[in-house]
Amino acid sequence: MQRKTQSPDRARVRRKRTDIREALLESALVEFGAKGFDGASTRAIAARIQAHQPQINYHFESKTALWTAAVDYLFVLLRDAIYGVIPAKLAGVEVSQLAAAFADGIRRFVRFAAEHPELNQIMVHEGTAATDRLEWMTDTHIRPFFNGIRPAWQMLRDAGVAAPIDSDILYYVLIGAASLPYVNAAEVRLLTGRDPKNPTWIDAHADGLVSILLPGLAGL
Repeated sequence: MQRKTQSPDRARVRRKRTDIREALLESALVEFGAKGFDGASTRAIAARIQAHQPQINYHFESKTALWTAAVDYLFVLLRDAIYGVIPAKLAGVEVSQLAAAFADGIRRFVRFAAEHPELNQIMVHEGTAATDRLEWMTDTHIRPFFNGIRPAWQMLRDAGVAAPIDSDILYYVLIGAASLPYVNAAEVRLLTGRDPKNPTWIDAHADGLVSILLPGLAGL
């Protein structure tokens, strides 16, 4: 039996539907990042990409569903950027290898934060009050990241490579220090006259953060 070939028109429609859904997610991230869940408007999310309100209704059953899908999408991008950099199993891993991996992870995270400032914006908006959204985001996305870096950090602390920062506190030091220049990009430009989105700035920022958090790396 001969298999029917999908018509070019149908394939084109399918691609367009996929593209508009992804565009809506990216627009939603910007809107939710800037205004928080309550302040964000689905109409504004659609308008940002010259779409129409019914297109949001077609792809997402509610504003909450759109927010959830957007956050899922954002953390998938983050996992793609940093997944596997730090070994999941530390037994047998040399300190020098782990330190280099952790430094690479910091640099990757800084680059991601520069490209996606909405990550920190959304986390700050949601972290100010205990809600179902915060609980879901913490359990689904944040806690695995948090738990993933703590053992590696402790091993590097014990070896004298990492700065003497408690592993729980380290998470917030890393997130804040990596993200703030890109969340406050307008302030950086006014204060320093430099563009934090410039690759030279981003590299210098990442290298500086590695130097602060892993002062013993240079001696390995």
